[in-house]
Amino acid sequence: MKQTLLRLYDWLSTHRRWLWIGVVAVLLPLIGLAVSLRYNEDILDFLPATAEERAAFERLQQQESASQLVLIIEGKEEQQRTDALYECADRLPELQTDPTDQLEQLYSQMPYLIPDSVYAQFDSLFTPEAIRAALQRDKAILATPGASVLASAIQSDPLGLIELSAFSNQLSDRTYAFYETPHGSTETKNNAALVDSLMAITNEVGAMYPELSIRWIGAPVISVGNARRIKTDTLICIALSLVLIIGLLAYAFPRKRDLWLILLSVNFGWLFGMAVLRLVTPTVSAIVLGIGSVLIGIAVNYPLHLLVHQRYTTSVRQTLDEVLSPLVVGNITTVGAFMALIPLHSTALRHVGIFAASMLIGTILFCIFVLPHLMSAEPTPVREIKVKGKWLKAKGERVKGWLILGITVLFGAYLLLSPFAYHPSPLFDSNLSHINYMTEQQRADMQSFATKKGDAAQWTQYWQTHDAQAVIAMIEDEAQQAGFRPEAFTPFYDLLTEWEPLPDFELSDLAERLSDDFDYIGLCCSLIVFLFLWLSFRDIRLALIAFVPMLLSWVWIFAIMQLFGLQFNIVNIILATFIFGQGDDYTIFIVEGLLYEHRTGKPILPQYRQSILLSALIMLIGIGILVFAVHPAMHSLGTVTLIGMSIVLLMATTIPPLLFHLYTRFQLRKRANNG
Repeated sequence: MKQTLLRLYDWLSTHRRWLWIGVVAVLLPLIGLAVSLRYNEDILDFLPATAEERAAFERLQQQESASQLVLIIEGKEEQQRTDALYECADRLPELQTDPTDQLEQLYSQMPYLIPDSVYAQFDSLFTPEAIRAALQRDKAILATPGASVLASAIQSDPLGLIELSAFSNQLSDRTYAFYETPHGSTETKNNAALVDSLMAITNEVGAMYPELSIRWIGAPVISVGNARRIKTDTLICIALSLVLIIGLLAYAFPRKRDLWLILLSVNFGWLFGMAVLRLVTPTVSAIVLGIGSVLIGIAVNYPLHLLVHQRYTTSVRQTLDEVLSPLVVGNITTVGAFMALIPLHSTALRHVGIFAASMLIGTILFCIFVLPHLMSAEPTPVREIKVKGKWLKAKGERVKGWLILGITVLFGAYLLLSPFAYHPSPLFDSNLSHINYMTEQQRADMQSFATKKGDAAQWTQYWQTHDAQAVIAMIEDEAQQAGFRPEAFTPFYDLLTEWEPLPDFELSDLAERLSDDFDYIGLCCSLIVFLFLWLSFRDIRLALIAFVPMLLSWVWIFAIMQLFGLQFNIVNIILATFIFGQGDDYTIFIVEGLLYEHRTGKPILPQYRQSILLSALIMLIGIGILVFAVHPAMHSLGTVTLIGMSIVLLMATTIPPLLFHLYTRFQLRKRANNG
């Protein structure tokens, strides 16, 4: 394959017109496909949900009112809260909801609000005497001024069951009003404008009632806050990383032409990835492309290696000849690692796999067929990245022994002591709330509405062993004597006889399934990479020399994450394939460099290490900068990147030379014995 590609380079060098005709012919359809790709913000795409589970989730959203907006008015004076409620309602033309029905949705799911301990009191509540006393109390409440707001609550709960729950403690100084966004819970763009108008209204009413705290809560509000936090963090981190990366590249490549060639290569790969993704699906999660942006740290490897190596050769053809093998092998193994995502049940992760594999294929194709014809024949001026110590420039057999010894000792200590030294935290965090951004006030307010499905089972069990119709008959009899209409408490009767629990759909269950996919990703990536290494080197020992550093890297990544209580989650799990893909690129280049030095005696390892170090710094800056993000999901991306890439860089540049040295000594001894 290498000789075929070199002959093609020679032919294109003398037929440049056909090269550019081919480039234009490829670019036009790629651009057309890429611009027709549409985007959504459905977080469910990241979960391995089946079609049936998606349908259940939609029903759950309807019943639980996932698009619900809750107006919270907090203060000591009830009359002030009521007045503020009506002031807000008058200013909400898009969300017309009768304030007298503000608790209707809450009471429709009352079984979830009743703790298990309350059921012990039920038998004493469902007696004629207790029912008569409760209805007399209801009658007195309805006779007070402004009590119409509580009419729907009395209809749904005439016996005051909810007052026995913990939720009732919040009603003493708070008034709630429930609304629905007309845009649904996932339409962040439209909800953002709505939330802005709602905040303006609460600020205006709040100025009229300074003693009150008026605020909004609900899934749409949280979604908007998340989207804005992500946007703010992204803008800040991208701006900072661009400055640092451009500064690093400008230092390493003083010739501006080389910077443009790097950008051109990566942009072509990005366009190629989007076009292939469009062939697979018309719509993709915007988060997929956002996460996919970290692929730049991997894709930039290919033009970097070519340009850095051009410094040490006399022609572009020689550069291509010496770098082509590790470039292609590294690309195949990395693409294979990302293709391991495609069989997953998660739609978004499948799209990440397709986009990542396609982008890297597009980048390597550009670097093989187009970039060499744009490169200058003169040696590339490259400034070395200075690192203290001699390990970066040392030949394979002279890698610092103390460093290898230290890694080995620490590795053994971890394996021996970790089960007893601490209790490892679970490696995968399936709690989705941990990657949501909320203020402390929002978390407290959302906790106020948190419900437990375990409580609902008690409700169902109780009415399976008690006669609901007898209780209804008692209430109807006492209600008639108290002067209530016969149908006054129909909502409560429905709760006793027709209420059904919400659909059995747990996001945490899907996240646990994603945790199982995490194990699959690790195993599949390992097998794919090792098999390609074996096929490429045609020697299982050389394949192991390239593979063992990655295996050790992951042991250390897991150890450090557990030691500091860090976990993978639904977002940063994707970095498992990214780090694996980057790591095998590094080890392949090191092993190829060691083989080249062994065959020719020409020192080539230092320049390989330089390009690897430059690539790793770009990756660390590009994603590691997210460690400064406020959003939990983005912060976790930065943390895992800093840990993973630092370990991969250390292992890839130190372990292979030692193993290769042992390998060559074994080969020499074997030949001596045979001779």
